[in-house]
Amino acid sequence: VTIIVAGCVAQQEGAMLLRRAPEVDLVMGPQYANRIGDLLEDVANGNQVVATEASHIMEDSTKPRRGSTTAAWVNVIYGCNERCTYCIVPTTRGVEQSRPVESIVEEVVGLVEAGYKEITLLGQNIDAYGRDMSPKRKFSDLIRIIGSIPKLKRLRFVTSHPKYMSLGVVDAVAETQTACEGFHVPFQSGSNAILQAMGRGHTREKYFKIIDRIRSKLPDAA
Repeated sequence: VTIIVAGCVAQQEGAMLLRRAPEVDLVMGPQYANRIGDLLEDVANGNQVVATEASHIMEDSTKPRRGSTTAAWVNVIYGCNERCTYCIVPTTRGVEQSRPVESIVEEVVGLVEAGYKEITLLGQNIDAYGRDMSPKRKFSDLIRIIGSIPKLKRLRFVTSHPKYMSLGVVDAVAETQTACEGFHVPFQSGSNAILQAMGRGHTREKYFKIIDRIRSKLPDAA
């Protein structure tokens, strides 16, 4: 029997978990999920393994488990560079790492060919997509690229950060036929003082500017 502790708590606690529970064989953060085979091989060689160091997330060649035959989630960016005062995600998920456009397109095309009708693009801070690339890419462009894939019926995305969500994203949704008219934009607070204390990096005025753009372009949007 091999005992593994994985995920955000494992990332946070690291080697301390082994001191508290020496029977554990492997402690691994989320960024090592697609390298578990290599880690287990190390465990099989008699080692206790702690894999929580910051690491570039490699493209995963394995097929993710899908809970639906109609709708699928597709990661486009991992991690988060923000430092909201109440949030542990940047500590446990690592820095932002965008997937190459070509890899995302390849995955979505494969899903559509397999019969999936709806794709949801997923990212902890999806509007930051591409800012870690060279040259930089825009999430609004990714919406248009994925939305134009033949036979795709519906395109969604989560989660937007008001600090980075550009008005161009709203325009891209309005101009992309397959993009569903829905936006997930957490506002957290309507008080600028509270937003500042939370380290959100935006004001209520910035948030309402986004809402006004959505209403002007897509009056019936959710």
